Amino acid sequence: MSVYYTRASGAVGLGGAGFPTAVKLTPKTPVDTILLNGCECEPYLTADHRVLLEQADDVIYGLKAIVKAVGAPKGIIVIEDNKPDAIELMEAKVADDDTLEVATVRTKYPQGAEKMLIKNVMGRMVPSGGLPADVGAVVSNVSTAVAISDAIQKGMPLVERAVSVTGDYMAKPGNFMVKIGTNVQDVID
Repeated sequence: MSVYYTRASGAVGLGGAGFPTAVKLTPKTPVDTILLNGCECEPYLTADHRVLLEQADDVIYGLKAIVKAVGAPKGIIVIEDNKPDAIELMEAKVADDDTLEVATVRTKYPQGAEKMLIKNVMGRMVPSGGLPADVGAVVSNVSTAVAISDAIQKGMPLVERAVSVTGDYMAKPGNFMVKIGTNVQDVID
């Protein structure tokens, strides 16, 4: 059912690549672990951190939907060690669920890269030209989990995403929920 809602909502991976989520949820090989990526892929980004803190219940709901859709016995929320508030919150949220856990990884660029995450958390190497499913994993971003939650619980398509706006020349740096298709200049302004 999650695959249907994901496809119908237009959900794509919000970690950067924009890969169709419904395709990820139908791997051709058995998967034993879902890694939910809460690591930022660049040093100045903090949108994933804010999503973990502000939409924790939707992150958990989306992860459970992914675990169920793929038929994996385990889901792991991966968070860098420089986000202790998100680690503490998520550990509390999954404490009573023996299928979910939180893994803390060292803050190190590019920790959020899919293959690096699999190696560091699971100790498995995705072969050159291979996919995460080849080593029993599916990796999804925390914002993608929220999009899945929104699709299932609210019937809401993917229409917005969290975006970090930062840098020395930004008048108002921060994280913002931005509608898909918004002009970058409007976001900067």
